[in-house]
Amino acid sequence: MGREVVFRMSARVMAVVGLFATIALGFAGSATAAPSDRAGDAVVLKGSDLGQMVGTMPNDIVGFAWDGSWQQIPVQVDERHTISARQLYPDTPTNSYVTLSDPSAYQSFDIEVYADPNTRSGADEDATFDTDDEFVFMGGDAGSNAPAYADPPAGVDGTSGVKVEVSDPLGGSAAVYLFKKTGDLDPGAGKDYVDYDFNLTNLPAGQSIKDGYGYIHSTNPEDSTVTTAYYKLHSVDRWMEDELEVKAGNSSGVDILDRETAQAYLNQCGRSQYTFSGRWTEDTKPDNDTNTDDEGTYVAAIDGPVRAIRSYMGANSGPYTQREHIYYADHELNTIYLRVHVMQDLYSWTDYSPAAIGMTYRDSNNTAGVPVDGTPDTLVPTTTADITGGTYAWQQLSGTQGSVSTVMGSQTDIDNPKFGNYYLDDSTPAGADEVQCGGDGQSIGASGFGILGKEGVPFPITPNTDPRNPAGFNKLTVFRTRYFGPPSDGAAQAENYTERVAQPLTAAASANPVVGGPKLKVSLPGKKKAARKGKAYKVRVRVANKGNLAGKPVKVCVKGGQLKSKGACRQIKSLGAKKSKTITVTVKVKAKARGKKLKLKITATGKPGKSSVSKRLNVKLKR
Repeated sequence: MGREVVFRMSARVMAVVGLFATIALGFAGSATAAPSDRAGDAVVLKGSDLGQMVGTMPNDIVGFAWDGSWQQIPVQVDERHTISARQLYPDTPTNSYVTLSDPSAYQSFDIEVYADPNTRSGADEDATFDTDDEFVFMGGDAGSNAPAYADPPAGVDGTSGVKVEVSDPLGGSAAVYLFKKTGDLDPGAGKDYVDYDFNLTNLPAGQSIKDGYGYIHSTNPEDSTVTTAYYKLHSVDRWMEDELEVKAGNSSGVDILDRETAQAYLNQCGRSQYTFSGRWTEDTKPDNDTNTDDEGTYVAAIDGPVRAIRSYMGANSGPYTQREHIYYADHELNTIYLRVHVMQDLYSWTDYSPAAIGMTYRDSNNTAGVPVDGTPDTLVPTTTADITGGTYAWQQLSGTQGSVSTVMGSQTDIDNPKFGNYYLDDSTPAGADEVQCGGDGQSIGASGFGILGKEGVPFPITPNTDPRNPAGFNKLTVFRTRYFGPPSDGAAQAENYTERVAQPLTAAASANPVVGGPKLKVSLPGKKKAARKGKAYKVRVRVANKGNLAGKPVKVCVKGGQLKSKGACRQIKSLGAKKSKTITVTVKVKAKARGKKLKLKITATGKPGKSSVSKRLNVKLKR
């Protein structure tokens, strides 16, 4: 199976002062003055992009930015590995969707997923940072180019340095420096941009997800939250969110979510987030209540300092259909990997609660917007051309409650796919294609994405995407990036989000040992002769460079208040690392110099940088 690729870099202007204060470096302060509104972009590199760090233990890799001095920044390693998909479900109990009707048939495929020792994905077989692992930091934490003479940060091996140059296709660049630590530095740098509290409420005491999860015909109730400075989300099971509070800026913070919806048809409830999660009795279709053909598994539940990951599988006859949430401080990347037999349509949308009434709905084709008021609207629809082939469409709800802007896109090898958006604002939905499978029965500002199926007989179909089919399969991935912003976000801001998703930050890494500039030491060899008033005096100076970088040049000065012109200087054009040189500096003593001793100060200063060292010399002063 080919590797599935999803754009993982996205962007969001940092509008909340509390968080922005913690990432005050970033593009806004870089040497090339890139736009500050890329501060919320995640920069994700594979281990193969950071070859110099491969083989290092993940917790031994630390990151720094240069802002006149070194500032440690939070970094995160998320381990990935390739496993048999069948490993994600136990041998027993099982169902025919997992094993297929013919046990001798091909029942698995290889898949690259996040490693998690607490799930059936399991720990990465290679405990070190390897080529398929992911390394992530935030664009807002990047800084300027460190000068060549900079000493390495404390607690790291400077010779292990790797420079990551981050470029913005919209203009500007910045840099982050990675090192192998030698002390007890925390890779998270004491920060926690996302707090993910994953809580399975019926998990037996002392058991992990791997051992205690209900994989077949079972509900798995949760009380899980994701909390950042910008938003709070609450989940009650796989596929099921029921609370959303926007906290950005001066948002009211009221819960505006009825439910997050995944539904196979608009005119019935045979397949929805309820059936995917084994909650047959909770939808609005009574004849579902005795069904048992559900399954599900967690791939990963990861809480790190930079981001959190919530990844799971299981959608009835699509046991390997996967939804993956990656949470950053101000946005969420929500991806569905479709892996199922030939089907008709599938929708994913956000259904808001009556608390969202009064907000304004806008999208790419309806930028003026319409009020969210529970009254149906006639809008220009989003079409396939808007969300395929690298193009993106957006939807937005904004008001005093805050703003939720969603950028939608897809990735597929299906010829002539058919996609569209979904929007329904109706407090009393009664149309044939307006069936509400749960929640409060209303459809308030409900907006999302639809896989509509290609033209077919007797009905439109989406080709097989299940890799287990020996006749072959297509790939189809849809993703919705949701930004949580202040009430002031409008159409222009949504366009900005879309542009940045379409043109993510790029990054390139190269070995960059940080060994510091020249480090000078001065000595005065030979016997010190007496000086005479009104006469020249020669000072022999030995300058040694103990550093790892040549001094170009090194200036040696002999100064004193009893000297004419207060002294003299000589320049060494280049003094190599670990080299030394002895020179003579001639000064002239004033004829009327006072005292019985000539007091001199010898200083050596090297570039690049400001390496400077001095030494005192007192000699007899005669007439």
